[in-house]
Amino acid sequence: MDHTADVGFDIKNLATAGANAFEGNICLTSLNAPCSATGTSMTASPNPSTVRVTSVGSTTIVWTAPDAEAIEIHIGSPSGPLFATGGDRGSAQTGPWVSDGMTFYLQDVSGGNPLTSDYTLATLVVHIAR
Repeated sequence: MDHTADVGFDIKNLATAGANAFEGNICLTSLNAPCSATGTSMTASPNPSTVRVTSVGSTTIVWTAPDAEAIEIHIGSPSGPLFATGGDRGSAQTGPWVSDGMTFYLQDVSGGNPLTSDYTLATLVVHIAR
C-alpha cells in the first residue's frame, strides 16, 4: 500500500501476492492472529487440534524465515516426508492426518542446502486434544 496521507503509516505486506486481504489500512486476514515475528517462527493453528472421534486432526502451519530464500517443511525429521515448500513467509493447511506429537521441520533449502539439522530453522510439535 502506498502512503498518501500527511500523517500516519501503512502496512507493509510481505506475504505472497494475494495471500492477504486489506480493507483500508487493516489486514482482514490477520485479525485475531499474533503479530508477525521479526525472526524465524513456525506456528500451527489450531494447536492443539481438537478431534471428537478419531485420533488425527488438521491444522494450518504458518512460517516466517526472513533469512531464507526458499524453505521446505518436512515431517518427522529434517529429511522426512515433504509437507510444503515456499519462500520466506507462508502457510499451508494439512489434511485430517496430523497425529498427536507430530513434528514439523522448517528447513532452509536456499542455494541447494541439504536436508540436515544444520539447516533446520525451527521445529513445531502439534498436539491433538479430545
